[in-house]
Amino acid sequence: MDGLTNILFGGGLPGFPNGIRTLEDWQAFAKAVQTAGDPHALDFKAGLSGVPAIRLESLEATLRSVVEREETFRLYKRLTPVPAFSSVAEWATQVGTGGDIADAFHSETSDIRGAVGEYRRNILRVKYLMTRAEISLAALQQRTVLGTGDDLKARENVNATLRLLRGLEWALFQGDEAVVPTQFDGIRAWLAKEFPDHILDLKGSSNVDELYAAIYQAFGRTIGPDGGFGRITDVYLSPAVQNDLDLHLQPQWRVALDDNPRAVDYGAPVRAIRTSYGDVITTQDVWIEDPDAAHLTTPAEVRTRGRLSPEAPAAPTLSAQAITSDPNSRFQAAQAGTYHYAVAAIGEGGEGPLSALEAVTIAAGGGAELTIQPPAGYRQTGYAIYRSTKDPATLPTPADLRLVKRIPAGSDPTQPVVFRDLNHDIPGSATLYLLDLSPEAIDWTQLLPMLQFPWPR
Repeated sequence: MDGLTNILFGGGLPGFPNGIRTLEDWQAFAKAVQTAGDPHALDFKAGLSGVPAIRLESLEATLRSVVEREETFRLYKRLTPVPAFSSVAEWATQVGTGGDIADAFHSETSDIRGAVGEYRRNILRVKYLMTRAEISLAALQQRTVLGTGDDLKARENVNATLRLLRGLEWALFQGDEAVVPTQFDGIRAWLAKEFPDHILDLKGSSNVDELYAAIYQAFGRTIGPDGGFGRITDVYLSPAVQNDLDLHLQPQWRVALDDNPRAVDYGAPVRAIRTSYGDVITTQDVWIEDPDAAHLTTPAEVRTRGRLSPEAPAAPTLSAQAITSDPNSRFQAAQAGTYHYAVAAIGEGGEGPLSALEAVTIAAGGGAELTIQPPAGYRQTGYAIYRSTKDPATLPTPADLRLVKRIPAGSDPTQPVVFRDLNHDIPGSATLYLLDLSPEAIDWTQLLPMLQFPWPR
């Protein structure tokens, strides 16, 4: 080092205006570039190779910070994390106390009959949520349009965290491993498989009184038949449904949460619904699919502005024909008319491009039969079916279509899939989730914390 003491390195660097002249300067510089948070410092991790290149780093602090700051991940914030110790988690759910209603009555000297609680064993395959963020080495050194001193790496960590949480919150409601095996089953898919009688179909009704009656039905189905296991504490709904409640829920069913006597009038915010079983808290969640949620119910090529994943399946081929009559049809005279359909294939790589549009004229009591030919490559595990409004004035664009349903591609991805639209799944309808969010009722099973590892390039 003696021969280098008069040589200037790095003049003008933040913190080193006079350059690196001494061994102490060099040690201070090395410490600076290895400390996160300096947007001008070199990212020394980009030079790692071998085992150090895949060293894990915890981002749990970033995850907690984003969750606390973001109000949109409302269900995830309420769930209690429970550790898993294997990629296949097992647990038991108690579904009854055992025995019959009056089987505890005995004569004085009779043998005492016994019973045991009813349990159901469950198996969960752990799913992995991952995303990749990328920053060039040069970008770390430059002043960005985001503002002087902005930490680009920290910002991209937050962006990646938001992408993971966005997918997680959506999947808590709408995930379906039958359609995409790498997803976990959300509440809707879980109920359809395990407790289909707990799903109440209002058939597209917008009558708030019918919704209130359905809440009472839900209370009866969860509290009575299963031996008292269950109650309803919260209802998760979309902003559009919340608006309907604010405008139309009857005042006697509203909970006044302040001293304002007009807090229960029509038009006032409904923060909780009063029932004889207890108050049900309303929580809006923008990741629940509904008619106004274009960021969820339009085709992926619209949601992503055409930036589809290169790993997504190609477009399938669609053919459609009218069903003259079906006893299960819900197409009534008011819904009869011409509809346009399109289909996109779904796989682990995401949703792909749309098929060509197919028009079908549907009569009252009829429907549409869609035959989906798989795309080349057979990377699809499911299909997303989209439909236009009735009798559109002009040929619909992808932005005019709304989701009908996601369906599995079947056990053999090379074979066509047939879907019959009888108007049971109505584009533009919303789903409400009546939940028991007491700690013993629902939790979040987690194998690993949120981690980051540098990817060698």
